[in-house]
This record gives sequence, C-alpha cells and structure tokens, in this order.
Amino acid sequence: MDSTIKTGILGFTEIHELIDQGVIEFANRDSVNSNSLNVTLGNQFLAEARCPTSVGGIHYDSLEFSKRQSPLYTMVEGGIHLGPGAFCLASLVEKVNLPNDMVCHVMLRSSAARMGLEHSYAGFGDSGYSGHLTLELKSFLQYHTIHLRGGDQVCQLVFQRGYMVPHDQTYAATGAKYSGDTGPQPIKKEHSQ
Repeated sequence: MDSTIKTGILGFTEIHELIDQGVIEFANRDSVNSNSLNVTLGNQFLAEARCPTSVGGIHYDSLEFSKRQSPLYTMVEGGIHLGPGAFCLASLVEKVNLPNDMVCHVMLRSSAARMGLEHSYAGFGDSGYSGHLTLELKSFLQYHTIHLRGGDQVCQLVFQRGYMVPHDQTYAATGAKYSGDTGPQPIKKEHSQ
C-alpha cells in the first residue's frame, strides 16, 4: 500500500469539491458541515402495509431473508406519519456517484434522533455506487407520532476516502442491484437467484 495516499473522513472543502466534480448531485451548498453533508428526504415514502385479510392487519407469514422476501408496502407521496414503532423506507434527493477510492456513510442527525427517529445501520455507499440512497426509518416513540415530509433533512452523509478498489471489484462491477435507484427501494433479489 502507498502510505502517501491521503485517506480518512473528508472535510468542508473536500465536500464542496465533490459537489463541483459531480460526485454529489442536487446538493445544497448551504447544507455542507465541517465533516458531513445534510441531505434531503425525497417526496416518496414506502410505508409498511397492513394485511387486508387478517384480524388486526397483522401478517402471520414470516418473511425469509434467504428468499429476499419484502414486506408489503404502500407508496405515500409528500409526507408520512410514523406512529409508535412504525417503519418506512425513504430516499434522498441527493444522488451520489462514488469513485473507486471513496465510500459514504448515512448518519442520522442528532436532532432527529432526539425526536425519537431511528435510521438502520444499513446506510452505506460502497466504492462505485451511483444512485439515490434508500433510508430505513423507524419511530422509537411510544406515545407520539413523527411527521416526516419531503424536504426534511433528518440525515447526513459522511464521505471517507480510502485506498483505490480495483475497478472489477467496485459495487458497480460486482452486482450493483441498487445502483441507479431513484425513489425508495424495497429489498431486491440477489442477481444469482
């Protein structure tokens, strides 16, 4: 490994350079922080749907990860009310086009966490990923509802530069089932299945 390569979390100036270079599209420059970029929820949300044929709307068939089974979702436009324990998928307005030496992490903003919102730890963009990241959001409140709207900035992206990944090993070259996504995406089957 070349020890002269600059690695680590990017700062204010480098994030602005990423916007200039098209690595980040549709970003608001006023949303750049010292080491992160506040990002914006899109206008579409996928809300977990109740089972129309069961008592209480509960689905009694278990989902199997090995089969990449997705819960039933309903598309909601503009905004969503997350009741106690409710879960939804959302996506970002901003698009990332990550080069072979960079990854990004999706982090919940502390003010959103203090409101009772949770973002799953699945928010990660591998080297070579290009698209609008999907967020997995859940309310941890017991007695309140959280109203999320398109345009809310509940998350931030942290960009990290590392060592160059060979082109044939980037996300784009090794499957890329979520690359190019627009709007929130449910689980997708593996390419080999």
